[in-house]
Amino acid sequence: MTTEPHNTPQRNLHANQAGKAGDCTSIALHRLPWRRLGLFFAIMVLVGFVLNEIWEMAQMSAYVETAGHSWTSTLGLCTRAAVGDVGIILGIYAAGALAAGDLGWGLRGRWNIYATAAVLGLAYATLVEHAALTAGRWSYTERMPVVSVLGAGLWPLLQMTLLPPLTFLFARWWAGRSATKETLL
Repeated sequence: MTTEPHNTPQRNLHANQAGKAGDCTSIALHRLPWRRLGLFFAIMVLVGFVLNEIWEMAQMSAYVETAGHSWTSTLGLCTRAAVGDVGIILGIYAAGALAAGDLGWGLRGRWNIYATAAVLGLAYATLVEHAALTAGRWSYTERMPVVSVLGAGLWPLLQMTLLPPLTFLFARWWAGRSATKETLL
């Protein structure tokens, strides 16, 4: 009695688990390049922080609470806001990954990924700005153009509409660049 290596119970169990009809998640996770995904997330956090820190600092004159203050006095506030913005970007990514049923969906680079990030970012920014203005957490100076239809300032709306997809795009590019270098070595 001979046993072929491809018919071992462990191999069949693994093949059955990864190949179930309708089980896209386990197939996607089975083939997921974990090192590249980790690099993608690390770059996403770093790029998201840098872009949002710059944006937060640039728009400080548009808020009554920080207008006229030096950049050094608003740095701590902007840094906390940028860290929160990174959390929002990761939340947007998580929502997209759940909807796609694929943790690595951002590595695919399709236009709908960036459009989804932009729409979710705009929706989130609209809700946060409206809630913060209503609660009196902050208010705008004349330097903040207001999108009256959405009841929120233009700069924070643009920030969360543009920076999440830009962050995904840059992280995908950099992770792909690193993967290409590894295959060449």
